[in-house]
Amino acid sequence: MNDPRNTTRSPQPADSPGPIRDRKPADPRRTDLDVLRGIAMLLGIVLHSLMSFMPCPWPVQDSRQNDLFFIPVAVIHLFRMPLFFLLSGFFAMFILQKQGVRGMLQHRTRRILLPLLLALITIVPLSNFLRHGEVNSQVAEPRHRGELAEAIVAGDLPAAERLLAAGASANQADPGFGLTPLGWAAVTGNTGMITLLLDRGADLGAADGAGSTPLHHAAYFGWTPAVRLLLDRGANPATRDKAGQTASSSCLGPFEAKEAKARKLRLPPPPAKATRRGIAESAVLLEDAGGRAPVTLSGRLEDLSIRYRSLLYSDTLLLDFGGRTVHFFDETVLDHLWFLWLLFLLVLFLALAVRLGFAPTGRYLWFIPPLTFFPQAMMGAVFGPDVWLGPLVPPPLLLLYYGSFFWFGAAVYARDGLGTSLGSRWRILLPAGLLVCFPASVVLLDVKAGDALFQSACTWFLALGVMGLSAHCFRDLGSRARWFSDSAYWIYLAHLPLVLALQIAVLPLAWPPALKFLLVFSTATALLLASYRWLVRYTWIGTLLNGPRRPRPTG
Repeated sequence: MNDPRNTTRSPQPADSPGPIRDRKPADPRRTDLDVLRGIAMLLGIVLHSLMSFMPCPWPVQDSRQNDLFFIPVAVIHLFRMPLFFLLSGFFAMFILQKQGVRGMLQHRTRRILLPLLLALITIVPLSNFLRHGEVNSQVAEPRHRGELAEAIVAGDLPAAERLLAAGASANQADPGFGLTPLGWAAVTGNTGMITLLLDRGADLGAADGAGSTPLHHAAYFGWTPAVRLLLDRGANPATRDKAGQTASSSCLGPFEAKEAKARKLRLPPPPAKATRRGIAESAVLLEDAGGRAPVTLSGRLEDLSIRYRSLLYSDTLLLDFGGRTVHFFDETVLDHLWFLWLLFLLVLFLALAVRLGFAPTGRYLWFIPPLTFFPQAMMGAVFGPDVWLGPLVPPPLLLLYYGSFFWFGAAVYARDGLGTSLGSRWRILLPAGLLVCFPASVVLLDVKAGDALFQSACTWFLALGVMGLSAHCFRDLGSRARWFSDSAYWIYLAHLPLVLALQIAVLPLAWPPALKFLLVFSTATALLLASYRWLVRYTWIGTLLNGPRRPRPTG
């Protein structure tokens, strides 16, 4: 996104999409949008700082957790990135009108693509080092499985039979990893062990600390025979973990998370091709076993969602380059900076649309929000859009989802210019999103159509509502808003390694999770603000990110 600097309309470049109807002769400076961009960035740090203290696939999992943190994480994830893409489309159109297509592409290359490329060889490798180092350190902790669990992992059926006959419990979770014997049999996919344990009274519904049942574990690693056996013995495919996911929805996720979980459990890494094939088969098997009525809209959407994501993560899209396998959609390459690449792709699409004579005009503007319903219904995340970390081609429905917000923002600028009053009814929009749509989506979690409808509505209400609230509160902040917005870009680019390091540092502290979170977030933000002020703002890095900035004269 770009910060609007001029208060008057400059002459239209030759390759611009034409004049824009303004509400006023001169567009006012929108310091509120500067602030809003900064807040959207800071909310990303809040999100990542919280995730260590709740059960979720995050590299640093603190022993002290609070399940209620799921609520702010879900709300932030619902609207933060859609808001960012809406603002990005708005300001992309602003630049397009001032500088034309070529100027817009040059500007976005300097401000988005070049910082992304530099971060991919500096910040992202550091994040990966800390992420994998923490996984390995957790594996190295002196946690013990116990004799029965060791026998199960080793696949030693006679030893397991002897231990059970000698009085070992089939339902006692080991203190080190929190898995029951049946949980260990499920994560290893050993159907012989599963049969033995069930015959000895193992509980099919016994969950670990994250609420995952043996059926969740077997599906997560793609052990289709184990999934079928557990279903045949009475496992419930509708059971949800603490994150609200069923076994079928939880298994269709990034493959790197499965490798990380295997390392934490001190298991061999899962083979990519076989595991992906098994996961796709297990997801469809679980969906068929769920007994949903296919004649209903929700039933059809659920079936489409499972089959779409089964294909998306399947081995069909696993490419082999001389022994090195790369998945077409599912590789962690861009990490937390994926949004910059997707934004650059959308800018290219906008430039192409303008060249072909299809520039946003603001006409039929309110036909755009309903377009997000179907992509939302196809998502596997409990709330909000799915996570995508690379490589270079975004999943098609995720592109449509974020592209709708981007095009909407561009169309708003085409219609109103900087003087838009979008979100002016924030006193209605925010309560409707937080107090009506979000609770309704929770209640309708098992009804795909209703859940997707209310989640989509919640996303739009919150995104537009915070725009209106920001305009109400931050309209005349002057240069302070510019400084805050500029610093937020750097803070978000650089925050993840620092947040991970701080989360690792507070692991030994016997403090409440809320206090740990506040320490991680406040320390990371303060250090990054200081680094921006003293090490970035007036250097070539600051110029690359935000354009040249000059220090104020003293005295």
